[in-house]
Amino acid sequence: MIALVYAVLAAMANAPTKVRMLACAANVSVVVLALLVMPGYRSLLAGGSQAIARGQCKALHDKVIMWKMIHRQPPNSLAEMVAPLRPEDEENFLEAVPDDPWGHPYVLEVNGKQLRVRSFGPDGKKGTDDDIVYPSEK
Repeated sequence: MIALVYAVLAAMANAPTKVRMLACAANVSVVVLALLVMPGYRSLLAGGSQAIARGQCKALHDKVIMWKMIHRQPPNSLAEMVAPLRPEDEENFLEAVPDDPWGHPYVLEVNGKQLRVRSFGPDGKKGTDDDIVYPSEK
């Protein structure tokens, strides 16, 4: 964006004064508009990342439940499911455990009969307000 503004200004250097003033005003307007829109765009992206993480947590939780139905116990970790579901299966149950949208691993939490899949959220720290957990702790 800034490079485009510089290119336009450089091209306008030899233009008549009125044209240069109009071009400068237009460039300032574009920059101001971009600065106003950017915060909303970032929050839109953040909301999308959270939706992706919620969906992946639910999908992984569903896989854990399927694993538990076959093996009569949950896996010790999500990585344990990167293996055949049954000995006769040729393919792994999961190809790989994906990272969350922020590049952190999802974590399986087993507490008695309660099974949860957690993303530590954008900050990557357990137990903070941005954690995404399925099923919800609330």
